[in-house]
Amino acid sequence: MAIAQAGEAPPGAGLRNIMAPESLDFHPREIHIGGQWGRVYAVLDFPPAVGPAWLARAASAEGVTMALHAVPTDPTNVVLALNRAISQLAGRLATPGQNALTLQRTDAQLTDAQTLMKKIDAEQQSLFTVGVFLRVTAESAAEGMRRAKRVEGMLAAQGMRARVLAFRQEEGLKACGPWGIFPASLQGKAPFQLPAETLAAAFPFSSGGINHGHGIVLGHDQEGGLVLIDRWDPPPDAGITNKNFAILSPPGGGKSHAAKVMMLREWALGATVIVVDPEREYQGLCRQVGGAWLNAAGGTTKINPFQPPALPREAGEDASPSHTLGLHIQWVQDFLQTYLPQLNAIQTALVDQAVEECYTACGIPGDANPADYAPGQWPHMGTLHATCRNHAAEPGANAEWATLAALLRNAGEGVTARLWAGASTVPALTDADFVVLDIHDLQDAPDTVRRAQFLNVLGYAWDLVRADRQAHTVLIVDEAWMLIDAQAPEALKFMKSLSKRIRKYGGSLMVVTQNVMDFLADPIRGDGEPVLTNAALTLLLRQGGKDLEALTGLFHLSEAEQDKLGSARVGEGLLIAGNTRTWLSVDTAPYEAAMLYGRAPAAP
Repeated sequence: MAIAQAGEAPPGAGLRNIMAPESLDFHPREIHIGGQWGRVYAVLDFPPAVGPAWLARAASAEGVTMALHAVPTDPTNVVLALNRAISQLAGRLATPGQNALTLQRTDAQLTDAQTLMKKIDAEQQSLFTVGVFLRVTAESAAEGMRRAKRVEGMLAAQGMRARVLAFRQEEGLKACGPWGIFPASLQGKAPFQLPAETLAAAFPFSSGGINHGHGIVLGHDQEGGLVLIDRWDPPPDAGITNKNFAILSPPGGGKSHAAKVMMLREWALGATVIVVDPEREYQGLCRQVGGAWLNAAGGTTKINPFQPPALPREAGEDASPSHTLGLHIQWVQDFLQTYLPQLNAIQTALVDQAVEECYTACGIPGDANPADYAPGQWPHMGTLHATCRNHAAEPGANAEWATLAALLRNAGEGVTARLWAGASTVPALTDADFVVLDIHDLQDAPDTVRRAQFLNVLGYAWDLVRADRQAHTVLIVDEAWMLIDAQAPEALKFMKSLSKRIRKYGGSLMVVTQNVMDFLADPIRGDGEPVLTNAALTLLLRQGGKDLEALTGLFHLSEAEQDKLGSARVGEGLLIAGNTRTWLSVDTAPYEAAMLYGRAPAAP
């Protein structure tokens, strides 16, 4: 052993000086460790019944360090005490004249005592004297008091009572340290007899990851465990009520990358993938997997909004063809309202009339079966423009017809005619298992044109989902905020309806978006909020500002979760899967990264 000479520092002094705080100042009810405020609590009362990880919430609260001490104890004295207690409680229940509340409490105490006796005697569970201590720390006294009150309330809500270790803060600090010290002076302050089963369930240190046992790997949690999700067949107790997924992040947070990872892995397991792509993010991946990439922004791909889908009928559904055509005409009217949100009530009524006249002019009756007509037989925006123009030319015609003809000229025969004036060139059904509908070339188009085509393309994608209820189909709507317009909420209403209905067709809607606040604006919140919250699975990547404030309320984020989201790196975020949450880092294998970004895949 090295011995320090006079005037020399003892061995290891340098390391101790680095690790030790500048000062320790103990007060009756708090500690000052350097410049940090602290307070130690002991848990005195525990709930009568607990679930798994019942101490996890308190242990993971911001600024809290928890220590749990368990000392094996001889159950003999406990069994004797339980025998006496059970006899006394049974006697009280047999005593006549007691009020209902007293009888109820006595009965509950008797049940608890009998349960504990069974665990010790019949199940031969070991018994432990348990002490639970919590140290709350903060940078300032004001913040520390706020955290301390929150911890007290959190424990009380779970049926526990915590008390400050008055004049015992130094012993409390020892009990909360990583030294395994359970000071003798505290062993009588916070004792509680717990069986091994309850003690094991108290440990909050297990991995917070999510593992359904099958499905796709999304990445790793903080402890390095796999996050394995099966949206199609989740465990019954997972709390996942639908297959929808929402990925929310401002630009640069990694939302498109996360979406690509998920869709590639879902596709590899046999799912059909359909993407509405406003930013040309998925072209390379589509070509790597041999999918169908369609330029739906005025290229060779044309989707006629007036052509209804020829969908197979399921048992119990309305088999009348007029049902399909009637519903589709309503959808066309919503599409036109999105394209021309400035229409007044009279103009809207005239447009609705003109739409019906278009089908009649093309020889399509109200009971027509969509499967009986070729794409070239359906009316289109050119037909609608001509109908309005013809009405405007009639003697004594309402002046509104001329206004409508002028508003529709661009779509009927102008520069936008390439989108909607003419027969559809897309197949009614497709055998492709990976379809990308690209509208990137509309970036510089007016908002109303871009939004209307976005809705039109989304409607076509929805038809593809409905065509086969037996397939697992993932419909990805990227940059979904583009559909939002307070003056024309029809597009947002359609997406809300789609999010609720898609599960009945074996599908999963994945909404990928930034600008969360756009969904929560007062005029459209009733339609926008459900689009975000209807999803049973949500991935919140890096957040900040007003979006983080709004998400805190929507998803009941704790302060620790808010802090992590505010400082998260690209690809890191909070995964909410039903009733479970975990911190996730999206991981990609090298060969996957090559496929995701359009290069030849590397060897695994």
